Amino acid sequence: MEELYNNRLLKVENQLKKAFPLEINREWVQIISSEKNPLGKISEYNAFCKPARELLNRGGKRWRPVLMMLSCELVGGGESALPLTPLVEFPHNGSLVIDDIEDKAEWRRGGKAVHLIYGDDLAINAGNLLYYMPTALIDSSDLPPDRKLLLYQYYAENMRRLHFGQGFDILWHNRPIVPDPDEYEQMCRFKTGALARMAAQAGVITGEGTLEEAEILGTACERMGVGFQIMDDVVNLTTGNPGKGRGDDIVEGKKSLPVIYHLKDNPEDIEKINTLFTTAKEKGFEKASSEIEEAIELIKSSGALESAKNRAQTLMNLSAKTILDQFGKSEAADLIVYMIKNFA
Repeated sequence: MEELYNNRLLKVENQLKKAFPLEINREWVQIISSEKNPLGKISEYNAFCKPARELLNRGGKRWRPVLMMLSCELVGGGESALPLTPLVEFPHNGSLVIDDIEDKAEWRRGGKAVHLIYGDDLAINAGNLLYYMPTALIDSSDLPPDRKLLLYQYYAENMRRLHFGQGFDILWHNRPIVPDPDEYEQMCRFKTGALARMAAQAGVITGEGTLEEAEILGTACERMGVGFQIMDDVVNLTTGNPGKGRGDDIVEGKKSLPVIYHLKDNPEDIEKINTLFTTAKEKGFEKASSEIEEAIELIKSSGALESAKNRAQTLMNLSAKTILDQFGKSEAADLIVYMIKNFA
């Protein structure tokens, strides 16, 4: 399975570089801007596009574009989705750039956050560019007009959902608000599930699948995305996420599912948790190790981390079962299940 997955991953990486080359040229600017004779020095285009390439250059799991490829294969479309895979990877990276500004985060994928390197203004512009840039690929594709329209509809719908999710996340970690578990999972369906949902929907439509197949697979992959997010919450408070600091969610004040589970069973700890989170935020990640560790040990003591991990596993198992039940066994289906079992 790993070799089969890596084969597709390599193709995705090459496609991302093709869609957004390390050194852009005037032809690329013409395609993206829809301007026949764009004025301005090409060095200046490269300069303000450089922050948008920063996170892409650092790599990442790339499971969203691979999922889009596999969704296309699942309905008999072969590799026809490959040229469009930046539709889900570019906006993901754009959302990370914007998210780090909003959270005042310092690190991402093992390096300084983009806004700390290039400044807030260029970073915000770069994040927004990554949102809109890949839609040019829909315009230039050879898909029939009705399929292009569906892709645009799915793209717009899921980008709206992404920002609803981010809105809840910001609201909750900037105020002493503790959502209940169902509300948190709704936020995850919006924020993390949206691009997984879009990857599945776009793959099915590009592969000439039906609207019903797009809906079934989209829902299953949205649920998978929620499971991934919850596991990400757990990892943040245990081993730490790759490229980020252990417990930086505490510094950012995030009400992740382990925190929510702990406070649901131990409401008397809310003042203590709020104090630890506030102090950690004031000190900053580098100086808040004692507050971070105290908060983690408190959350761990109630079994909340294990409960969150079990919930993530339940959601991902349900996603895998839905895919196999609805689409049958195939190499593409087996690879999606492989992703579910190995990438959380």
